[in-house]
Amino acid sequence: MKKHLCYYPLLVLLCSLYLFSCGSKDKGADAPDASGIRISYTSYPFYKDFSALDPNHVAAGLSKLKQQYPGFLDFYLDTLIGFGYHQQYNDSNRMMYDFLTMKDYRNLLDTVNIAFPDTKKYDDWLKQSFRYVKYYDSTFELPQQVYYFVSGIRGVTAVLQSETNMGIGLDMFLGQDFLPYRQLNKSQFETIRMTPENIPVWAGMAIYEDKYPFQPENKNLLDLMVEKGKELYFLEKIAPYAGDEVRLGFTPEQLKWCRENEALIYNFFIKNNLLFENNLQKTMRYVSDGPSSAGMPGDSPGNTGSYIGWQIVRRYAAQRQVSLHQLLELKDARKILEGANYKP
Repeated sequence: MKKHLCYYPLLVLLCSLYLFSCGSKDKGADAPDASGIRISYTSYPFYKDFSALDPNHVAAGLSKLKQQYPGFLDFYLDTLIGFGYHQQYNDSNRMMYDFLTMKDYRNLLDTVNIAFPDTKKYDDWLKQSFRYVKYYDSTFELPQQVYYFVSGIRGVTAVLQSETNMGIGLDMFLGQDFLPYRQLNKSQFETIRMTPENIPVWAGMAIYEDKYPFQPENKNLLDLMVEKGKELYFLEKIAPYAGDEVRLGFTPEQLKWCRENEALIYNFFIKNNLLFENNLQKTMRYVSDGPSSAGMPGDSPGNTGSYIGWQIVRRYAAQRQVSLHQLLELKDARKILEGANYKP
């Protein structure tokens, strides 16, 4: 049976935005004031101009877009959506014509434009996060241009084109209950990260992983937990307004379960000799999103190892009074565990 991307009532999405804005008032209240830190930031509503292309005059439209977006258009066409123009704009590219006219894709483009009439709220979040990055660790390269686009639900959330250019795929942030996500068999632990409040989280992960890529090969579970824990600690610092459950990709109930069962989780890893296990088939499930953690109660979320790694890193930072940069540069996970004096 053919799967259709269709309009979905935006009430759920709009309600989630309202609840997030109300629930976020007290989040980050203890964060430092970084408003005086200067950054260079410009955002571009590429998705709006792209959606307005005339499918019968694509070549002329793309040439005009090239003038508006000289540093992004070809990256979008050839890398993000793979239409293979390679700067040779023409009216005969069938993939482009279908993208602009087929009901599924046209509805998606229109839905994004309805859901995101502008990007001011997300620009404010991103600017705040970028200021915090500079406040805590000025060695990170920060994007100076942010382009909002639609990819056709290809899984592109936030991507760094270069040290100065970032793209944000708005079609990946239409809400956990957006019907086409279900029709494409997206799991609940995937769609929970596909809400508008996740935009700065994905952007932060892109910046972090560009400098500290996650490389699990030849590492034991403790190494992986601490690596993920450092990334979560980074996100906690630069997006304090987002809330722990958003940064972790948990429901509030899952976060509550982890907090109440922190010792159980850690002792599970020890009792099952997993902490220093190098077999990725046995360990990756605990530092990856998933429906639950193998061997633990059904109420557990996936990614419990990342949660414990985050607690270890937080404890180490508090005990040792190190800067964020010093912490992220530490490579020995066992020393971090010992220095944290972690005893849940």
